[in-house]
Amino acid sequence: MSLARLLTSPPPTTSWMLDGSVVAALRREPKGGVLWAAEATPAGAFEVGPVGLQSLDRRKLVAALGSIHGRLEGARRAAVVVPTGWTRSYVLSFQDLPRRQRELEQVVQWRLKKLLPVPPAELRMALVTLAPTDGARPILVMVALERAFAELEAAFREIGVELGLITGQMFALAAAPGTRLLVQQEQGFLSLLLAEGDEPRLIRTKHLASSGRVAEAIRRELNLTLGYVRETLGVRGELGIEVFAESAVLEREIEDWRSAQEGLPRVPERSTPPFILAGAEGRLGQARIQPLWAVIAEDRG
Repeated sequence: MSLARLLTSPPPTTSWMLDGSVVAALRREPKGGVLWAAEATPAGAFEVGPVGLQSLDRRKLVAALGSIHGRLEGARRAAVVVPTGWTRSYVLSFQDLPRRQRELEQVVQWRLKKLLPVPPAELRMALVTLAPTDGARPILVMVALERAFAELEAAFREIGVELGLITGQMFALAAAPGTRLLVQQEQGFLSLLLAEGDEPRLIRTKHLASSGRVAEAIRRELNLTLGYVRETLGVRGELGIEVFAESAVLEREIEDWRSAQEGLPRVPERSTPPFILAGAEGRLGQARIQPLWAVIAEDRG
């Protein structure tokens, strides 16, 4: 779950993705090219609650993982990309930070008590200290329910795969040069990340209702975020916008909003992985393919 771990070298050769609709994996071949495999997520495999992934049906998940692993013959040590909404992330600022790791964790846990409806002791937590800003010491804090992610790791172990990295879609996409606002829509959530290179300055995750005026809610959140970025954070001039949306309808809504603003150019689309077998884009879509590819690509600059 640590953003910094995306920068380790060499990258893994196999990445997995899980969400409410699809279980998929990519494998980068040593001689070039990428293999892929996917299956529909079994009904009832995952339960998402107020703190993200709450529980999973290991039997159902293992069946899907085993089928894909058998066909793809992926690496025994791999990365997994999960929906951003399965975790909770914050950029928290402090005036002073303890030097000892345990004391630092306690300070962060005290702040989390006011943000989350579960005891901090039940959370798995990853901390990344960011560059000082205006005399404050910001920390990227990523948390998830420990029991749920322990079950996820156990499911992979049943098929003989150890997870060397677990990260959310938004953070898999975040390690890119320049200052940009990343807009990521997935089933049930809209996430926004203002990043300068791999340094996040602002993170917002908005729960989206399953029905009703979803497009209106997205536009409202985009307007609020842009206002905060311009007025409070003082980001002036052109700000590149990069959009990854599962829904084509909502992607058009986001693009219509962007084009109506001044100084928000669309960031050029990222290159598509060199798939050996056709059909990946139609089955998975770029919103899933790009975070999977970002984790395993050898050139991630």
